[in-house]
Formats: sequence, structure tokens, C-alpha cells
Amino acid sequence: MFDLLETMVAVYETGQFTIAADELRVSQSTVSSRIAQLERLVGAPLFDRHAKSDVTPTEAGRVLYATATSIGEQWRDVRERIAREQAAKEEFILLLSHTAASVLLPRAAATLGDALAGFDVAVRALNSDAILAHIGRKGAQLGIVEKPIADDAVQRVTLCHDRLVLAGGEGAEGDVLLVREHGSGVRYYTDLYLKMSGEVPERTMEVSSNAAIVACLASGFGRSIVSRAAVPDGVPCKDLGPEFTRRFYALVPRSGLSRGQRALAGQIVAALADDAG
Repeated sequence: MFDLLETMVAVYETGQFTIAADELRVSQSTVSSRIAQLERLVGAPLFDRHAKSDVTPTEAGRVLYATATSIGEQWRDVRERIAREQAAKEEFILLLSHTAASVLLPRAAATLGDALAGFDVAVRALNSDAILAHIGRKGAQLGIVEKPIADDAVQRVTLCHDRLVLAGGEGAEGDVLLVREHGSGVRYYTDLYLKMSGEVPERTMEVSSNAAIVACLASGFGRSIVSRAAVPDGVPCKDLGPEFTRRFYALVPRSGLSRGQRALAGQIVAALADDAG
């Protein structure tokens, strides 16, 4: 029964049997068979099927989803208590955008340090779109990004402000514009700056690491749109106006977290939710 309910939740949240099968690591035929079995048990269709494999929940599907997620939470709580009794640590994966890793991770460090007694904590830096994909698949328990991306399977919480500036000097090496890759939150603002300013840089270089860009700026090479909090000492910077003040956002899976994981995610969010920065 748990397999049936887990499959129903995956289809509900992804909107496709194929994507749900990938998330659950089973075949699409297995997903179809489980949903058909569940529909026979409840005596009503759970999804309306559409073209291109898309599905939408029926009223019965929406009712069962709410119950299934509640049952799933209770089941995970039972497993969590058993795991604690066996001295096992729960996994907690925190994903941060490259800017968030340099600006916000120090502020979350105390909370993460306190959690090490009960969790196996892993922290990784990815771009914002990759973080959304991982959180949507429940491949991590918390993500921090700097653009307001959304997904039905993910709860988004607004965090603190972040002010972007144009950092770097002029001259032979300063006219190189260092840009983040597509899918990065900073790349959106870099493109916005170029559109608003009308600037057409003669030389650009794509660098898929915020830390690497900051290191280049510190050495006197290039210019880049970066967080004001990440600008190295001594590097000149230019304020770009209110359009370049953004917010960080926390992304949390709507389902699939144990009570302990959800509590730790909430503690980290609380530590980052003020308006500093």
C-alpha cells in the first residue's frame, strides 16, 4: 500500500507518469499498474489523462493526495524513531546557489553545526535551476536560490535581501565581462544590466563559479555583476539601482521530509529570514 500511495504522490506532483517513474526509479508500466490498482481500490479515477503524457488530478485524486502525504509523513516519522533508536543519523542535504554559498552559508553555519549530532549534513553549490530540479525530485531537503523560481512540488519561502553591483576595474584587463552560465540567478541580472545600459562588451568570458569570478576580480582581472557582500576588499564597485536589489529564496519539498528534516530546514530558514544584507 505504501508503494501505491508513494506512486500516486509522485504522479500528482510531477504531472506525468514518465517523470514519476524516473523519480521512483521504476518502469512507467509499473507506475501505470500501481495507479490502476489504486483507482480500483478507491473506486474512482485519480487522474485525467491528456496528450503528451500529461495528467491532472481529479477531485478524488486531490482528496487522496492530501491523505497520502499525511500517511507518508507518519510513516517517515515511525522510520525516523526506529532509526534514532538504532543510532542512525538522518541525511540532510543543503543546496545553495553559488552566491548564496558565499553570502549566506556563514550565517547558517551555527545551525548546521548544531545539527551534526543527529544528521549527516552535506552542503553543495549548484546553479538555481539545478537546485530546483533536485528539490523537486526530493534529492535534497533544502535549497537556497536567488531568483523566484516556482514549482508545484516545492514550497518557496522569501529570505533576506541581496544587493548586486558591478565590480571590477577598467583598463586592458578590466574590460573583460565575466558572466555566469545560463540557469544561474546572477546571469539573469547580468543580461538585465546589459539591456538597460545598452552596453555591448567587446570581450566576455563565461565562468560557472561565483568563487572563481570573485578570485578574478581580486586579482584585478575583469568586471562582473556580483553580490555587494562578495566584493573583495579594494575592488571598486558601482551601485546599479533598485532593480538590482533582489531576495534570496528557500526551496523546500512539499512532501518527503521527515519531521526532523523539516524542523532543521525551518531552523535554517529562520536563521536567514531577516533583512540583513
